[in-house]
Amino acid sequence: MLRRLDQSLWAAEDTLKVGFLRFPVRSPVVRLEDGGLLLFSPLPSVEREADEIRALGEVRAIVAPNLLHHLGLSPAARLFPGARLYGARGLREKRPDVTFTGVLDGAPDPLWSAELDQAAVGGMPKLEEVVFFHRPSRTLFVWDLCFHIAQSDHLPTRLFMRLNGAYGRFGPSRIARSMMRDRAAVRASVERMLAWEPERIVVAHGDVVERGGRAALQGAFERVP
Repeated sequence: MLRRLDQSLWAAEDTLKVGFLRFPVRSPVVRLEDGGLLLFSPLPSVEREADEIRALGEVRAIVAPNLLHHLGLSPAARLFPGARLYGARGLREKRPDVTFTGVLDGAPDPLWSAELDQAAVGGMPKLEEVVFFHRPSRTLFVWDLCFHIAQSDHLPTRLFMRLNGAYGRFGPSRIARSMMRDRAAVRASVERMLAWEPERIVVAHGDVVERGGRAALQGAFERVP
């Protein structure tokens, strides 16, 4: 079942298996004021929630927000053939099997610009992440820039995330930090997110930060110059 996050926000949630690891993974759904839907980072298992998603409205756009969150694009495009597909910079070359309508950058598409802001996270060319901010609910959506796996019943995952510096806390993992080639550019992107003053932060991997999102984000990047 879809999990309701706010009046116009939902999420499909599943477990992503990567080798011997088990990560929680989330695919948000935003309903715009005109009733259309944005489907972010669709899961490979998107077919399980397809009927629930259709019951919320018409999927107008499918968004792959970085170079890693694209595994569910093909099934989502098949299930919602009328939707436009948007991908992070470089994803068109990585997924030539998918026909993209547009490439994400720092400016929101007119389809959602009345309700959502977005920012391309600079300085991380191996990720090319684009984050989104839903103004009506003050919700920030991030993907692999930050994790928030507070707990896990899976021992290998717990051990890996502890070594990765991202277990039991909200913030970037050591792997994400290793991708930061230009930390000043990353910091500038974070400052833009802070200016939005988010209350809630929805991550792709881990628990939702329901309150105090701006403070959580600021604390997570205090060590990024």
